[in-house]
Amino acid sequence: MRDDMARLRAAADRQEIEQQIRRYCRAIDRLDVELLRSLYHPDGVDLHGSFEGNAHEFADFIMVRLKRLTTYGFHTITQSIIDVDGDAAAAESTYVAYHRIAPGWEPVSTFFGEGYAAAARAAGTLDREHENSCGGRYLDRFERRADGVWRIKRRRITNEWNRNGVTTHLYAEGELANYNLPGARDRSDPVYEILLNGR
Repeated sequence: MRDDMARLRAAADRQEIEQQIRRYCRAIDRLDVELLRSLYHPDGVDLHGSFEGNAHEFADFIMVRLKRLTTYGFHTITQSIIDVDGDAAAAESTYVAYHRIAPGWEPVSTFFGEGYAAAARAAGTLDREHENSCGGRYLDRFERRADGVWRIKRRRITNEWNRNGVTTHLYAEGELANYNLPGARDRSDPVYEILLNGR
């Protein structure tokens, strides 16, 4: 009986942790800084490419960066392997992400590098949006502390492949156009109606 209860508790813990990992995607795509901060302990650390430091400071940093450089983003978790050990856990989650980069030298060269931006200028596409599709892993240490909530103590992101080019927008003709509803990058997104108003 005790073994059964331990397995149920571990399964519930893994489910709670996976929900937190998935909430990260919502926070990033909706540019919801409060939600993003809530996923990390105040002393949490994020090692995130161009940023390495306190995770709450990362939340502020990444929101400014995304608003300045990108016009749209979409992140999804494809799988997670979560090992729970009492009030600590290790998680390896694979992700796929899409970023649409604003036109112009500053956003394109900052995101992709000056060589890419120079090539875009030479090709006559610098004044168009560009896109980046990529994938990798979130490598997380979680802790459950006195409030009973699993939060990230330490995250390292890996980026293991990417494809880049001029943006191909949603096709907006015919029956297909009736289904197009890109997400909003704030609380005007339809998901908040469901969460806040029950509609």
